[in-house]
Amino acid sequence: MSQLVPASTFLVLLAPLSVAQGPTTYCTAGVSSTFCIAQISAHTQPNTTNDAGCIITTSGLPGNRKGLVYYGVDNTGFTPSLWGGGSAGSYLCVKAPTKRMGALLDSGGTTGQCDGVFVVDWDAFQAANPTALGNPWGFGDKVFLQSWYRDPVAPKSSNLSNALELTMDAVSPVVPCVTNLPGLVLIPAGTFQMGSDAASGPPYQGDPTFDGPVHQVTISSCFWMGETEVTQAQYQSLMGANPSLHTGADRPVDQVNWHEAQAYCAALTAQQSALNLVPQGYQYRLPTEAEWEYACRAGTTTEFNVGDALFCNQAFFRYSLHSNSYCWILPGLNDVPGSASVGSYAPNPWGLYDMHGNVYEWCLDSPAPYPSTPVTDPYTPVGAMAILRGGSWYGQSDDCRSGNRTMNGRIEHNSLVGFRVVLAPILVP
Repeated sequence: MSQLVPASTFLVLLAPLSVAQGPTTYCTAGVSSTFCIAQISAHTQPNTTNDAGCIITTSGLPGNRKGLVYYGVDNTGFTPSLWGGGSAGSYLCVKAPTKRMGALLDSGGTTGQCDGVFVVDWDAFQAANPTALGNPWGFGDKVFLQSWYRDPVAPKSSNLSNALELTMDAVSPVVPCVTNLPGLVLIPAGTFQMGSDAASGPPYQGDPTFDGPVHQVTISSCFWMGETEVTQAQYQSLMGANPSLHTGADRPVDQVNWHEAQAYCAALTAQQSALNLVPQGYQYRLPTEAEWEYACRAGTTTEFNVGDALFCNQAFFRYSLHSNSYCWILPGLNDVPGSASVGSYAPNPWGLYDMHGNVYEWCLDSPAPYPSTPVTDPYTPVGAMAILRGGSWYGQSDDCRSGNRTMNGRIEHNSLVGFRVVLAPILVP
């Protein structure tokens, strides 16, 4: 067991909403000077989080013509008007103000033929332009789109497609073991060997009586884990304060005790549930010790998820017992760097950053002896102490081992300690 050196001074779920009908076309398309009739369409409605896969396609355009797609958000009281006063039935069908969806497009195809196409990715455009007309989108919001293209012989030297009405859908339901969520890594269910039988003394400084015996553990449900430790910016945005000693928006939040970390998880659950982003039976919480080690190892069986040794270029910690060298040295006795920005080192095989070093991470469990027989979803809820995992910027390489266990009081604050969240099945103590 490692010694912790004090350094102090993410509701009830609603059924997902859905839009009753698909995209609807309206208005009359103009006939080009080459007798082409451009038709705008979409295969699905967009949604409020811009991940519905909504693609806007305008087909039947004259070949090799420049043009664009534009949209408006309010057609109330608007009557379509002839474009240019009488251009072969072409109508302006979207009420100002409007927003162009990017730069001029080229229809491609063959000159003189009606095989040109404009394709615009609605999701990508909205994600890249978060302050564009209509943002932020709400469920049920209307969008009206139309395509304009050059037609030198036509009035106004241009022409218009028909128009398209879209209705904002709610977010896509989050499906366990399937949905990818921003900032989270999807961890599959599985079985692994938990713990370490590493002997005492360099380089592992093991404690087989606490870190062992190595035993089989099954994680029966998939879950999501934070790609990084919770940052100070994330914590302050949700909780309204930053308790960290070593400040920096991209650094992990520190000096948060176990109860405060759990409060953050509860607030995150409430926030994301309101957005329909928490599947039924799941919650944001701290990982169990078994979930943490399973995710840290990511299929590896060595003392570290990078192999049998840990060097200074692989994680942020103070001293490597494998190279017998300091990873950081500062001139003053009281000078310490504090934590590094999250994601400063390569991730583990499952895409998780800083599972070794940076800050210790709270786990849900209290410490308890390991069994010698296989177990499924182990969890020890009772006790004044709680498990910490991963090592810290102030520790040695042995503190960072995948199987190394440390503990601290649940009420304690420490600048070496932070946490990361999981979105995982609800656990009842």
